[in-house]
Amino acid sequence: MRNDSAMKTVTFSVKKRGDQWENEITTNNVPPDKHIPLSYGDRFIPRRFLLSTCERNLKLAIGKPSRDVLQLCTNVNYWRENAFIPMMNVINEMNDGRIYSLVDPAILSNISTASIRIRERDPGKIGQDWPCKPRAKPCAYSDITFDLPDYNTNCEQNLVDWSTKGQIALSFGQDVIIWQSKDDITMAFNIQCPRSLAYSPSGEFLAIGCKCISFPALELWDVARTDDFSILCGKVFPIKYGDVLCIEWNTTGTQLVCGTRFGTVYVLSVPELTTIKKLQKHQLPITIIRFSPTMRYLATGDAEGNIVIYNWNMCTECLSMKSRRKLNVVFDWHPWTGVDLAISEDVPASIVLLHVPSKKIVAYYQQNGKKFAINSISFSKITGELLVSTSSQDGALCNDYKVLVMSSLDRIVDILRIPDGGARFLTWSPDGTRVATTGSDETLTMWKFCPARCPNYFKRLNGPKESNSIENKYGNQFRKWYNIK
Repeated sequence: MRNDSAMKTVTFSVKKRGDQWENEITTNNVPPDKHIPLSYGDRFIPRRFLLSTCERNLKLAIGKPSRDVLQLCTNVNYWRENAFIPMMNVINEMNDGRIYSLVDPAILSNISTASIRIRERDPGKIGQDWPCKPRAKPCAYSDITFDLPDYNTNCEQNLVDWSTKGQIALSFGQDVIIWQSKDDITMAFNIQCPRSLAYSPSGEFLAIGCKCISFPALELWDVARTDDFSILCGKVFPIKYGDVLCIEWNTTGTQLVCGTRFGTVYVLSVPELTTIKKLQKHQLPITIIRFSPTMRYLATGDAEGNIVIYNWNMCTECLSMKSRRKLNVVFDWHPWTGVDLAISEDVPASIVLLHVPSKKIVAYYQQNGKKFAINSISFSKITGELLVSTSSQDGALCNDYKVLVMSSLDRIVDILRIPDGGARFLTWSPDGTRVATTGSDETLTMWKFCPARCPNYFKRLNGPKESNSIENKYGNQFRKWYNIK
């Protein structure tokens, strides 16, 4: 007997994959370098974390992107944020290795960096370009302002100096003004064509570069007695060397270094003013001379930005940098290391930190446009912060003047705003707690930079003596501008 049910044909249906099938064959418009598979592994484990979420979670660990400090617009919470985030990262030991991102390496490799890192930093400096102990909060304010009638707008930094005895000497026109802060006494002296002046480290002598009839001369004044100034000695130079444009004392006050208009450097003894040595490495007017804090090096710069660094003990050439852009240059030694030289050009604005013994570039900043100009730079001896006097240009007019206080080339810790005239240069008080600025607004302003307790409150960082170098396109670009030998 036949069983019809046993002979019944069995049919099978295949379910359509639907959306899953479309998911596999449909490709989105994603760049190849950003395309991440939806799953991984032999069991198709799905990826659960988006790329934007990973970037947001790692923002504290990877740090802030590099910013152009000259174009930075500070908001109300800028100072609080810059003090809070680094402090919390140090306390909690925040770093890449301690943050569990819950994501596989495929996504991490696709995270794009927010900016190009243009310098290498020493890990011992905690993200800083040079040893520095910045103040906890902005505390600089203007203290005293002096009116300077008929002030010469071409006045240079070599015509202002601050003595350890509280005297400030300032020259403009044919006059040299000396103000004694303790007694609040101002004295004016008429001198023929003053070109430079500098106090001795002890404050007992004042050297003035001037003229004697038509010959360039150097006068040494005895200013130890506040009620009676006298000329202790003098020296007349041949006309072919030109005026004495800058003067620098050694730390013991036994020698003077003078730079002339036609590139000659004189080393003179004190108080006889006899010539010890004469150096001829420049052909142009020497505009700046700086001793390193340890008296190991002597740096000289001329009107076209050429810099020569000497080994001071033997007065032999250690390093020569010839500028191809022929721009005005200013520089200053780091007060703690004694081997790092900060070099700045005015327009386009640039700052270079050079490690002199190794002849390597430690940090570098370059402004692309010509809107901003750097007039002067100077390190604070107490905090190690770098003061940068800047001005912004709007066509032919300058409309914004300020002094940036920087703990690194991408971090501002304070701003000294100059209402009018700008700060053509900076002059520190001997104790480093105050700074004087002057510009074309016929005023001399003194700023309280640190409280009186700062010399005991701040401790110098014993940073590494040897700094890492930077070998990239930015360092090579700087070497194209300067022939370093």
